[in-house]
This record gives sequence, structure tokens and C-alpha cells, in this order.
Amino acid sequence: MIDAGVDALRVKCSHDSAEEIAQTLSLVRKQITASGKNIDLIVDLPEAKLRLGRFPQERIKISEGQEFRFLYGQLSSDPLAYVPFVTENLADNLRVGEKFFVQDGNLQFEVTAIHSPNEFIAKSCHGGELVQSSAISITDMADKLNHIVPFIDEMLAKLPASKPEMIAFSFIKSRAMLQELIDKLKKHTTNNWNPRILAKIESKEGIDNIDEILDLVFGIMVARGDLALTTPFETLGLSQKYLVSKARKQGKYCVVATGTLTSMLSQALPARSDILDITNSCLDGASAIMLCNETAHHKNPGKVIETAKKIINAVESY
Repeated sequence: MIDAGVDALRVKCSHDSAEEIAQTLSLVRKQITASGKNIDLIVDLPEAKLRLGRFPQERIKISEGQEFRFLYGQLSSDPLAYVPFVTENLADNLRVGEKFFVQDGNLQFEVTAIHSPNEFIAKSCHGGELVQSSAISITDMADKLNHIVPFIDEMLAKLPASKPEMIAFSFIKSRAMLQELIDKLKKHTTNNWNPRILAKIESKEGIDNIDEILDLVFGIMVARGDLALTTPFETLGLSQKYLVSKARKQGKYCVVATGTLTSMLSQALPARSDILDITNSCLDGASAIMLCNETAHHKNPGKVIETAKKIINAVESY
């Protein structure tokens, strides 16, 4: 990826321990230093997430109409017997007939029975692959969660060792929330390390409060994965254009993230819609495009980066 020409490398802090992430950051920093290139290291700190637990197969194929038993727990030895979820009393936020999403909307389930706050039955609305540790999205739940999770303090204490150039705070909803996180960060900054801050906008509340959020940060990230689930999906494009425009007017950095070249996970050339997506993001004035699953799960992530750069360069030279 470095050879392909990235400007920044992001390390997401959602799935591993603070110690494991610190080791990853150290490794990435060494690779950047060895390259001799001017590449930023971005640490993407987590928010509160409703998630599935783990199972040995990591992913299983499911079919439309297939029913699953969902049960509170960290691990299931057989997801066909039950699928674990790690949030206690999750079913208190569901009702029979309600639909919820898994994996950024890749799968949808409908609740058919609720046995207790920690056990319910749901059927798949379509076929696909169910992946362990995937995020669960329930209508109106995201804004009710406290996204300043204790793990953030653990990670902040580890960051001076790798000195990332940027830190992304997730699910920023207001100036007050952002200021609380900045105050936590200040306990660990030094004369030699004072990272730039990105606020990830992932909800309607974040959109509504964008002006006061922009006042405190180097820039924002239009986090389209959650934004398409916490707001009406049909307004995502409008929200992106609005946020990019707001950032430009204040002279702030703006990253457009998630679902940019997803088609390349299954085909050699990007879908025409993906080409147009990057083109429009550039024309709108985005500062950067962030590739996520496209590079994390592609057999040749460098090819995806080279493809994105070709599209960006074509737009910039137009």
C-alpha cells in the first residue's frame, strides 16, 4: 500500500486489545519510517457499538428466511445453534416484527420472537454471509449510547509511543462531547506530539451541530457506513455534500470514507457508480478519500489504491 502511493494509513481500534493495537501501531510506524515517505498515521478510536460475538468459522453463509437464535454472550461454538451478541439486554430495544441491520447494512433480519432481554429469534430477510463481530444497527439506538467508552482512555495512554499524526474521534454529536474527548487527549500530548483531530460525523445530531464541531477540529470525516444507517439512506448523498461544503467554508480538512471502491472486492474494474462516487467527492471539494474494506479485505490492496489515484488524478487534471 505504501508503494502504491497512500498519503495516510489508518489503524482502526474496534476489535483488538489496547496492547495489540499498540503493537500494530508500532509496526506501521516502522514501515512508514523505513519507506522514507511523508505518510500520516491515523488512529481511529472506537465508539460504543452493538456487536455480534465470535464463532469459530468467522463467517457463515445464510439463506433468505433462515431463522437464527440470538443469545447474549461473547462466543458461540456453533452459530447455527445460536448467534452471540455482546450487548447485555439487547432485546429490550427490539419488538416482534422489527427489522435490524448487521454489517453496515449488508444483512437485514426481522425479529420473530423475544424470549428474554438476552434472547430472541430473528429470520434473515435475504441471503449472504454472516461475519463474526459485525456491528448491529437498530433504529434510533445509536444516539442513545454513550460513545465516550472507557477503552478510549486505554488507547490514548498508548499513543505517545507511536505518535500518530491524526486521531479520529468517532460518532461526534456535539461540541461538548468533542471537548470532553479533547480534554482526555490533552493529558497525553507533549511538546513533541500534538496530533491533529478529525471528528467523525455519523448521525443526524452530528450533522445538525456541524458548525460548532468544526470550530474545534482540524477536520471531519464523513463516515458514510453509519451515516447511512442512522439517517435515511436516501439522504446520504445530500448529507455528504452538505458536510463537505461546511468544511470547505471553514477551511477545514474533510475525509470521505466508506464504500468507495467496494466493487473491486469482486471484480477487476470498479463499478461505474464507484468511479462516479470518487469523481463527485473530488468535485465537491473533499480533501481525501479513505478506503476501508476495499483495502482491508482485497488480495491486492495496492491495486485498489492505484485505481483510486487514477480517478482522483483524472479529476484534478480536468
